[in-house]
Amino acid sequence: MTNCCDDYGNCNQGRDCPIRHSKVARIGRKDHDKAALPRSPWPVYMKHLAKWMLICIAVLFAAAIITGVVNA
Repeated sequence: MTNCCDDYGNCNQGRDCPIRHSKVARIGRKDHDKAALPRSPWPVYMKHLAKWMLICIAVLFAAAIITGVVNA
């Protein structure tokens, strides 16, 4: 674990901490503001799946009605 002490045991916990001046430990950097992630395609897939499931249910329902009418 890193701390703000040098090799001689002198510790600086405030603004003079050497770790605070490294690029990794900086606060408020703007290089993490990259472009937004692209939209996920799963809502489109779910829409198509729902449409085809409704079509299948409608076909099965119609087949059940036709079978009932023919056999009556």
